[in-house]
Amino acid sequence: MFQKATLFERLRRPDQVHAHSMHEDHQSQLRSIVGNLERILNTRSGQAPAQMDFGIPPPSEIGQGYPESVVQIQRAIRVCIEKYEPRLRDVQVMRIESDDQRLVVRFQVSARLATASDQRQIRFDTLIDPSGHIEMTI
Repeated sequence: MFQKATLFERLRRPDQVHAHSMHEDHQSQLRSIVGNLERILNTRSGQAPAQMDFGIPPPSEIGQGYPESVVQIQRAIRVCIEKYEPRLRDVQVMRIESDDQRLVVRFQVSARLATASDQRQIRFDTLIDPSGHIEMTI
């Protein structure tokens, strides 16, 4: 059985009915995963006292050795997703070259849905802006 919403989403909105379902709502699941990934990746290592490795190092810290540090950013994103988003597996992070905006770094995160019956491949576009904020889109 699959849940249409995560435990925290259900706790946040107890007035809504979140019944168990025999079908998968892929769009709801993807939105939930994207929201979770944005929360994880916008948290900096050391900010969560209960789990000091939760999140990634500040991109400005990693970015001091740019462009060589891109590999470090990719690895940090991949490791964090593998550890803190159990609905994804076989995570890969690739840099996307972009000429349109010089002060942004783009990545494509691809993974397989671990909860899907067909274990389909999904991709997220990831953008790190100059302030270090990470935004993900499906």
